[in-house]
Order: sequence, then C-alpha cells, then structure tokens
Amino acid sequence: MSIPKPKAIDNATAAYGRSREDLDFWLACVGAPLVVVERQSLTIRTANRNAAQFFGVEADSLHQSPIQLLVGDEAASLLAHIWNTAPEGVPGEPFLIRAQVLGQERLLMVQVTKISVEGEPLRLFTFMDAPPQGSVALAGWQENVVAMLDWLPFGFEIAGTDDQIQFANSSFNEMFGYSQDEIEDIDDWWRLAYPDPDYRVHAKTLWETSLATARAESREMTPFDLDVTTKGGMVRTIQFRHRTIGNFNVNLYLDVTREVAYAREMKMLAETDPLTDVINRRRFFEEAEAFYCRAGDAVAVLMLDIDHFKRINDAHGHGIGDLVLCEFTERCRSSLRKGDLLARLGGEEFIILLTGADAERARDVSERLRTHISAQPFSCGGVTIPVTVSIGAALRIGKDESVETTIARADRALYAAKHAGRDCVIFDTDEIRRRMNFPGYT
Repeated sequence: MSIPKPKAIDNATAAYGRSREDLDFWLACVGAPLVVVERQSLTIRTANRNAAQFFGVEADSLHQSPIQLLVGDEAASLLAHIWNTAPEGVPGEPFLIRAQVLGQERLLMVQVTKISVEGEPLRLFTFMDAPPQGSVALAGWQENVVAMLDWLPFGFEIAGTDDQIQFANSSFNEMFGYSQDEIEDIDDWWRLAYPDPDYRVHAKTLWETSLATARAESREMTPFDLDVTTKGGMVRTIQFRHRTIGNFNVNLYLDVTREVAYAREMKMLAETDPLTDVINRRRFFEEAEAFYCRAGDAVAVLMLDIDHFKRINDAHGHGIGDLVLCEFTERCRSSLRKGDLLARLGGEEFIILLTGADAERARDVSERLRTHISAQPFSCGGVTIPVTVSIGAALRIGKDESVETTIARADRALYAAKHAGRDCVIFDTDEIRRRMNFPGYT
C-alpha cells in the first residue's frame, strides 16, 4: 500500500535550529496538523491551529499538556516507543497509530521530525488521517507486532544501516536503563555502555569486525559476549546477535550475566583445591604449559613436601592436619610474588613455578620458603606443631625443555632432599647427581 506524504512535511527543515518566534511563525504557515513536544516525557510545548482543529480542542489548552490528551494512553505509549533517528529537520518514515480522539477510535498516520529550538532538542509530530485502503488491518498488524516485541524476554532493537536506533522494545530499556534521549546517537551508546576507553575500543572493534564479516557473507553475525555498563552502574554480560534484513539492522541482546558467572564458578571449582584455595594439578599443568610456550629460559620449578605429615595426622587427627595444610599454603603465598604459580598436587605435596627466575632467585625463594615454614611452629586448633618442608628445585634447561621434564627433575631433587635428612633444599644439578649416591636416584 502506498501511503501519501503531506506536502507540508517537505518543509520540516524550516523548523530546525530556529528561535521560538520563528517556530511559531512556521507552524502557523503549514497546513498540516503539527504538534511540538518535549522528547522524553512527550509534553506538548506548542501546536498549530490545524492540530487543534484536527483533534477538536482549544489551541490554548494544549500548552504543557501530555500527548495523551490528543491520542489516548495506548497511542501515546506507542509514540514514546518509536526511536525515530531520521536526519535532523527531516521527517522519518510514517507509521500508524490507533488513537482515541475525543472518546472515539481514530486511525492516524504519524511522522516524527527531530528539531532544535534555541538549543533545546524537541520532537515534531505531523498527524493526518490514515488512508482507508487496508490501513485498519495494517494498524492492527503493527500494534500486534509492537506488543509481541515488548513481550520478548530479551532486548530487541531495530536500527538503520548507520546503526542509529529506530525502535527498541521494553526489555531493551529495562536491561540497560538508558532513555531514548540518552542514547539517541550511536556514539552515545559507545560512551555510556563502555565507560572504560580501552574496553570501548575492544568492544567497538569486535562489533565492527564481526558485523563486516557477517554482511560480507550474507549471514547472521557470530554471537559474542561483552560486559556492558547499565545506567545504574551495574555491569552485565550481554550476548550480542545481529542480522541485516533489507535496509534495517536487527539486534538481539541476551543477558547472560548469571550463566557466565555460574560457568566461571564451575570452572573455578573444577580448577581449585577446595581446602587450600590454590589451583589444583590440572590447572597448574595448563597454566605452566602455556607459560612454557611463551617464556624464555628463566623458569624454575620447586617441588615441596611437608615432612612427616602422616605423623601430624596420626597424632592430632585429620582436622588439625587440614589446618596445617591451610597455614602452610598461606606461608608459601607470602613468600612468592605476583605471577608465580602455587598449586597443591595432592596430600601434603605442593608445586611452585617461579617466573623470570634464574638460579640465584630460585635458591633465594627456596631457602626463604624453607625458613619461613620452620622458623615458627604452626598454631592450629589450639595445638602448636613444629613443621618443616623438603624442597626439590630444577631450572629449565633451554627453551626446548618441556614442563613435564623440568618437573620430573625437580621431583628427583625432592627425593634427594628427603634422602639427605629433610628440612633442606636440593637443586637438580650435575654436581648434586655426582655427590648423591643412593638407590633409585640417577
């Protein structure tokens, strides 16, 4: 169906950027019913006499009245929903509303124009009766679609090819909290939703790259997640989905904050020792392997074993033994620096990967750990327990040595430390191998 366009609308540019006197003069000259409103609350600022006659009201009564006075509550809600982002001073695409005018239902066609009067941004509504051919059916279809889009439990947005928002459903507004005025321009969205400049660059690059790839291949954009800041300051993890349909960009926003948090929690539980809260064997080998792939030679591995831990459990019970393990972990942590990896392999055995460590630092850290453990007895559950540790250490030999090989050499050095009487540090070196001569050590 072809919808006619009032000729007076072609002159809407005349109202843009004018004084209030200019606006009043222009409104009086145009034959179409025109109503100027404050954009967010849709409070009527002014209207021409044709609008007063069109709606059957006194012109003076319109000033500072809500738009509901003219079209009713439902139609006013629909007017507030349409995010028309036509160029300033140019009317947007027409749409139909089923209005209540003086208590009677009336089908109207509306166009919206963005105008500025003495620096204040306003909206200009142009009304006319809708053409009769099929317009009632079209209006009903339009109303049903808007109602369905509002019912969707995820954010739904329609934008032009320039990414300027034209429509957003209620879930979009509830999800992000921003009004249509606050994110009227796409640049406002980037600024408000991603306040951190570096993350904003990341988000914008990901969006534009994914969008370009999808459009080039005529397919839906591959979904991705971003952390979006809402108006209230809450950070939500949002999954973005997009499809270009005709001259419109259709965007879906799914709030996956809970799902992502749950997945992170499950991952943490799967990778963390529940007693000591350090990473477990699985996570250690994953991180150590990744570090070996990108690091140079300056890496050391320390294997730690609490001396005679079985005696502690036998004498004081496993509850006290658990407290000893927790205190042991905290003392180890206090002797390490950020970037070093500490993990519990199982039982009383721990492992440390020292990053950027030459032989001097590896020896210094090892001795500091040993001294820190033995210098002061552990006070656990009202019991004072002397604790010592045996440490085996190995430096990575060349960039080609795997993490498993370095760990195996550190483990042999730990065996040597226990054979040497415990409460000591042994490095896996050629000298130690020559000096140590006991069964099983090669």
